[in-house]
Amino acid sequence: MDSLNRRDNERLPFAAEVLVARPDRGWRTAVLDLSEGGCALLLPPGFELHIGAVVTLYFLTRNGPGPGVGARLARFGPRDIGFEYHETQHIPPALQAPEAASPRG
Repeated sequence: MDSLNRRDNERLPFAAEVLVARPDRGWRTAVLDLSEGGCALLLPPGFELHIGAVVTLYFLTRNGPGPGVGARLARFGPRDIGFEYHETQHIPPALQAPEAASPRG
C-alpha cells in the first residue's frame, strides 16, 4: 500500500449526494466511499477550498433531514477530494437521536 495514500479505516463504496457547506457557500457532489473516519467525494466544479479547510458535510441519502458532519479537507486528487471527520461516524453517517425535549411551562 502506498504510504502517502494510507487510510486507517476500511473504505466502503456508497452512493449518496452530499452538500459540502461553508457559512458563505456550498458545493453539491457525490460520495465515492465512506469509512468511520472520513469520506471521498467527487471533486465538484468550482471547488476552491484548501487542505485543512473546515466544513460541514450534509449527507442526502433520502427525502427529509440528512445528517450534518463536521470535517476538514484532508486530500485533493485530480477527480476527488477526501475529508477527515472531526468524530467517528456510522457508515453511512446517521442522524443523531433528538435530545429529550424539555417541558415548556
